[in-house]
Amino acid sequence: MPFVEIEFGDIVFNPKVRSYCINSDFQCPNYAHSWACPPEAPYLEELVSQFRKFFLIYVKFDVEKYVKKIQIRHPKKSENSIRNALYMKNLLRNELENEILGFIKDYSEKFEDRLILWDGFCRLCYNDKELGCIYDSGKPCRYPNKIRYSMEAVGIDVTKSVRKLNFNLEWPPVKFLYRFGLICLK
Repeated sequence: MPFVEIEFGDIVFNPKVRSYCINSDFQCPNYAHSWACPPEAPYLEELVSQFRKFFLIYVKFDVEKYVKKIQIRHPKKSENSIRNALYMKNLLRNELENEILGFIKDYSEKFEDRLILWDGFCRLCYNDKELGCIYDSGKPCRYPNKIRYSMEAVGIDVTKSVRKLNFNLEWPPVKFLYRFGLICLK
C-alpha cells in the first residue's frame, strides 16, 4: 500500500489553488456544479491544522506501459489521445480509492476523527440510484457528513506539497502519472 506519513508543515496551502478550477484556459466541468467543488468547497487550512497525523496516499501509474498496451489493442489510436488523462481518470481514481479505504481498514492506531481528501470531484452520488450531485437543483448535499473534497478544492497545492517530499513529478506526465489522497487523523 503506497503511502508516506508527512507533517502538517509539508502541506502547502494557498487559496489561489482553488481558482485553478476556473481560469481563462480551463474550466472544470464540476466548478459551481458540485457541493464538493469551488466555490462551495471551504478553504480548510485551519481545520486540517487541528489533526495530528497525516498520510499521503498515492497511486503511481506507468504511462509508457499503458500507452504500449493500448497501441497493441488499438493501433490506429494516436499516442496523444491515449495519454489524455481523461481516458485514465476513473481507472486511477478507483485504484486510489481502494488504497485509501484499505489504509483506513488496516490502520491499527486509535483515532477520534478523520478527514479524507480525495483526488478529483466527489463521486458519492454517481451511482445507479442517484445519478449525480444535486447541487444544480438547489437541494442540499445528500451526504454532508461523507462529502469528498479534493485537496485542490480546499486550497492544497498538491504539486508543491509532493515536490517538497521529493516525488519525481512530471508535468505533463511522460513516464509516470500519480494520483494523491490525504488522510488526516486526530
